[in-house]
Amino acid sequence: MMKQWYQRRVRGCEAAEREFNSTKKMGGHELSKSFMEKLEKFMEDQLQQYIKINESKNIFKAARTPITLFICLFAAYVAHAFLAALYLGPLAMLANIIFWVSMATLAAWIGIKYRGDRPEIAEKIDEVADMIWEQGLTPLYLVAVGLGTAAAMKHAQTVQSQQRNKKRS
Repeated sequence: MMKQWYQRRVRGCEAAEREFNSTKKMGGHELSKSFMEKLEKFMEDQLQQYIKINESKNIFKAARTPITLFICLFAAYVAHAFLAALYLGPLAMLANIIFWVSMATLAAWIGIKYRGDRPEIAEKIDEVADMIWEQGLTPLYLVAVGLGTAAAMKHAQTVQSQQRNKKRS
């Protein structure tokens, strides 16, 4: 999808340049060259503006990092409580460490996004959150959806067979 979009953009820029070069202009080559540079700068500015607007529209992508970190927080908290209840102290401590690391990462990410400084750190946090999302949470989600779908199908079959039995009797 991105490759097709980029190819269309390149074709559009080439068409705009051809149109510009094929149109007669007054003022000679130097003036024409300065207008061509302004046209290229304008097209690049429009591209950057388009990319920013498009990225801001994807609310879920913007919320993926805090959602992922919050899920890590919640899972670590539940794991800590469960493991502590089973008297598995070292494992509970590991879950507690994961909880506090997730908490500190979330707080740092929020602070960096709010202030706007150190964007490279926020990008690294986003990359790690994306990796956790893709490698951990997405497969769990797919398993949960599969189990839910299977349970819904079984329930629907049970209801359908009960309705057939009622009609027969």
